[in-house]
Amino acid sequence: MHKVTLKAIISITLVLLLALTSTAVADTDIRPTVVVDYSMEPAVLMPGDTGTITISIENMAGGEVYVKEDDKTFDMNAYIASITLGGNDDIEILNNEYTDIGLLGPQDTIKLAFNVRAKETAENGVHFLNMELVGGSDMYDLNYNIPVKIDGRNLRLIMATMPTTVMNEISTIELDIINTRPNDVNNVIIKAEGENVSFNPAEIFVGTIPASDKTTVDITLNTMASSSGTKNISFTASFFNGDNYHVSGNEDTSINVVSQPSLIFTSIEVTKIGNKYSLVGDINNFGTTDAKNVLVSVAGSEDIKPIQPYANYFVGTLEADDFSSFELSARVLSSEVKEIPILIEFRDTDNVYSSVTGYIDLESASAPEGGEQETPTWMWGLIGAIAIAVAGVIVYTWKKRETAEDKEPEAEDKDEFDEY
Repeated sequence: MHKVTLKAIISITLVLLLALTSTAVADTDIRPTVVVDYSMEPAVLMPGDTGTITISIENMAGGEVYVKEDDKTFDMNAYIASITLGGNDDIEILNNEYTDIGLLGPQDTIKLAFNVRAKETAENGVHFLNMELVGGSDMYDLNYNIPVKIDGRNLRLIMATMPTTVMNEISTIELDIINTRPNDVNNVIIKAEGENVSFNPAEIFVGTIPASDKTTVDITLNTMASSSGTKNISFTASFFNGDNYHVSGNEDTSINVVSQPSLIFTSIEVTKIGNKYSLVGDINNFGTTDAKNVLVSVAGSEDIKPIQPYANYFVGTLEADDFSSFELSARVLSSEVKEIPILIEFRDTDNVYSSVTGYIDLESASAPEGGEQETPTWMWGLIGAIAIAVAGVIVYTWKKRETAEDKEPEAEDKDEFDEY
């Protein structure tokens, strides 16, 4: 709680009245002494704000309630009949009077709260409210001016780093929140909005910003799915001045989006063996922020099938202006397919998942030099037919030879028989 303190010691104290008489008798009049203190919350009002002025009254008398002096007894209780707070053309008092407050004993304190409101038309500066204390018994009345400050200054938003042109990427904006007020503001929240772009987070809780101080926040701007062209964006700050809610004026700007992904392929080599394709190349981070957990995969379809050993390839972290090699494999089942879609998945610096699809052209595919060509299906059929025919010839020759061997013993037996 911001506190503005001013102590007014009311000199209703020890008033000594001297009267000379023929017998030279002195009479002493002793009165209680009180101290008035006050505090203001919030310390400085904005036009339209409500606030609370707390007035504290303490009886500074010490010791006993009743004091004897020169055979007289004095009551050290401070009797307060009422306290009234008056407004003016700029400040309205919502509850302006306390009555029948009563006795305030030695060293006792009483606190009274007055609710005030600064009018919408209130001018900046210090405004004085008149406090009137009416005492009773041995207490004097008191009039005192309480100052109340009104200041209409707001929060200011300044974009410390803001790109004028971005790609389809994840980028970071640094935003300065400056408290130009002479008092602290609380519960500051920044809200970001944009056309065809997204922010993460869309709202940021900043908290308390001291008087004449600033806080810087980082906001992630996502233009991965944005179309090309100029996009309008704005930032708004909301805050509390005491219990009063305020919204600062918007800070508007614009950015230009170019349809170009920040993660791009270079040095691509496509090798074809039959209907199987091997894709080798580099993936480059052309953006301004790091990409974490980068994974590239063949985006499968009815005519495109990812195959092992490289259906996908984990790259890891790609820092800004960095690159890494990768290798992918796919089988293409239709001659109509001219390019293979490659899904690039990653997380930004806030661990938010993002993805983008790139394409690799198959027109430049080449067969490996000196490598084995994949045998077409029709050739496998021809090879199979030839193999069957050769097997048939071998079987036929073997059976014919076996038959011939079976007939030779019969001829030998016949010759032996003829000799006898």
